[in-house]
Amino acid sequence: MPAAALTTSLPAGLVASATGGKALWYFTRSTGMVAFVLLTATLVVGVVASVGWTSERWPRFLSQEVHRNLSLFCVGFVGIHVVTTVSDGYVPIGFADAFIPFQTAYRPLWVGLGALTFDLLLAVLVTSALRHRIGFASWRFVHWLAYLCWPIALFHAMGSGTDASLTLVVLINVVCTATVVAVVAWRLVTGRTFTLAQRTGAAVLTVAIALGVLVFAVVGPLRPGWSHRAGTSAALLAQLAHKNAGTAAPSPGSSSTSSSTPAQGGGTGTVPAVPFTDNLTGSQTSTSPDAQGNVQVTLAMHLQNAASTPLTVVLTGSAVTGGGVAMSSGSVTFGPYHGVVNALQGGTVSATVNSPTPMSLILTLSVNQSSGALSGTATGSSSGSGGGESN
Repeated sequence: MPAAALTTSLPAGLVASATGGKALWYFTRSTGMVAFVLLTATLVVGVVASVGWTSERWPRFLSQEVHRNLSLFCVGFVGIHVVTTVSDGYVPIGFADAFIPFQTAYRPLWVGLGALTFDLLLAVLVTSALRHRIGFASWRFVHWLAYLCWPIALFHAMGSGTDASLTLVVLINVVCTATVVAVVAWRLVTGRTFTLAQRTGAAVLTVAIALGVLVFAVVGPLRPGWSHRAGTSAALLAQLAHKNAGTAAPSPGSSSTSSSTPAQGGGTGTVPAVPFTDNLTGSQTSTSPDAQGNVQVTLAMHLQNAASTPLTVVLTGSAVTGGGVAMSSGSVTFGPYHGVVNALQGGTVSATVNSPTPMSLILTLSVNQSSGALSGTATGSSSGSGGGESN
């Protein structure tokens, strides 16, 4: 049987959920996406209502009723999204993190943007309920925050999720973004109360946000190694990777000495000091699928400038038709040090090595399918410096 190719993979978060809280993971991701679509629809219908557009089949009061109901549905789905995320328990996100932004250890900025969106939505709902008590001017000021909710929610969805690069998710984000840009442009053209300066400023801001979303997507979640660059601490990444591998995770305050113990029965050699980029060569072997269709792929490599230092990656997962492995766990041994594979995307392996200075390791590999020979590059950097950016 030919060696399995590094062509098919699952993100680390999806792998963990597939082996653990699968239903909750799918539920939290789906409710989050539905909530974002509902938020987009709420904004669109709100613009229709504010412009006063009507027809024989769509009177103005219908726009207001639909807008109100969509808002309630959106908040309801956000609430379910929060509950399922906390209940899943795979990452340390608590109920307080849904209201207090930027305090969670897991992707604090991007999860914090979700909490900020939730707070703004609640503020809009509460002031709408108290509209006759607080006055029209105060209500209107808070209600304008709904426009701010949308881009914040989009950045949250792209930055905190593990499926931002999936075709369906990209399509949803593109369609929602195009729809919002179009409806805001319509609002600026038809808004009779806006001055020229206000129209110009709003148009510039809308274009800037749209471009910002595009640039962020390209250099951020759509590139390999986002889990490292998203702001999660190296200690937590190591714990999550241990969960993926089905081993006991070290506590956040525990020493990494045991993980840095030299590998038994293997060569040691010298591990290059970070940062470094070096060519590598090696070979790939694979076991035959077991009764459940699982295989173990072993990548035995060494670096060009550290030929005496073995670099071994072991990937375990289900075999994929046509060659490949859908990773469920992965480990790495680099000289005397052990680590875990965080993600496998195509021919790119992202790993964390628990050396004396925790190391992010990005391997970009090319596989000769007939011989199993490997070639490529290895990039190492300090685990807290976002090593994935060099890939």
